[in-house]
Amino acid sequence: MKIHNITQGLRESFVNWVAGNQKNYVLLGIVTFGFPLRFMRWIFETGDGGKPWGNKSCFTLSFDCDYPEDIEAIPSVLKVLKGYPFKVSFACVGYWIEKYPEIHKEILGAGHEIVNHTYSHPDNELLNPGRKFKDIPKNEKREELEKCHEICWKILRYEPKGCRIPHFKNLFTREIYSILEELNYVYSSSTWSTMGKPWGSPFLASNGIVEFPLSTCPKHPFTVFDTWHALNSPRWSHRIVHRSGPEDYERMFRHLLRLGKYYSSYLNVYIDPLDVSKIARFPLLLDMLVDIEVEVLTYSQFLEKYPVVAPGKTRDQK
Repeated sequence: MKIHNITQGLRESFVNWVAGNQKNYVLLGIVTFGFPLRFMRWIFETGDGGKPWGNKSCFTLSFDCDYPEDIEAIPSVLKVLKGYPFKVSFACVGYWIEKYPEIHKEILGAGHEIVNHTYSHPDNELLNPGRKFKDIPKNEKREELEKCHEICWKILRYEPKGCRIPHFKNLFTREIYSILEELNYVYSSSTWSTMGKPWGSPFLASNGIVEFPLSTCPKHPFTVFDTWHALNSPRWSHRIVHRSGPEDYERMFRHLLRLGKYYSSYLNVYIDPLDVSKIARFPLLLDMLVDIEVEVLTYSQFLEKYPVVAPGKTRDQK
């Protein structure tokens, strides 16, 4: 038992050390190409904070709607989702809501959640090329979020409760939390699970905003687990690991879900709607979520059921 505790302590120290050195690309490369699956298991073992959902995995599925092809794919995605007993979240861009109002109304009509994904998605090569959200002035960040919110109300008669900023990791900025507080938002889903404690569990960030970290790829612990990196990324480090494309994505989805169930962890996965048609067995992945060991909730549903007040804790666990 003593040896086990020492080993576990060393693993936790190593995981914390790696998380604090994410600009050391040599270190990240060693982990990614040397022992990614083992490192991910250590992340789940280290998982910080309480788990109010009990001895099961809690799962949020979301879709990022950045391009016209994503919007055009939404009706078919909704058709597939219709047969399942859970709701999902759609991160939507204000400009596309203006251009495709009826499709976005279908999202709400089906009972799903819309997340504010800014008005023009800065650095989107179609709408706002060359301007990264992190680098624009704070007043412009606020305008991006505020304009999307206003459009949601004007066109959809819907007020989002949270946001997802464009891009992640080094492009994330904590400056958004004060902006979200001013907009009376309650959550963000703009970071990812291997950036540090509480290792993927929803946590109270600052300004009263709850952050829902996105899950990372079991084979790329420092890359968010999404369909873009698994199916479309031109990076050789992604292509060499995900050589089989959709089949490998399916395997990693299953692997991630097994980890979540084994460690009773929170998982947060997003998919680009345009990629759903590339995954032949996508309904089978959804079937895996209809499981007594998995509770699927939107971000808003999670906060209604498990209101977060401290890192990894809910009000009942204070």
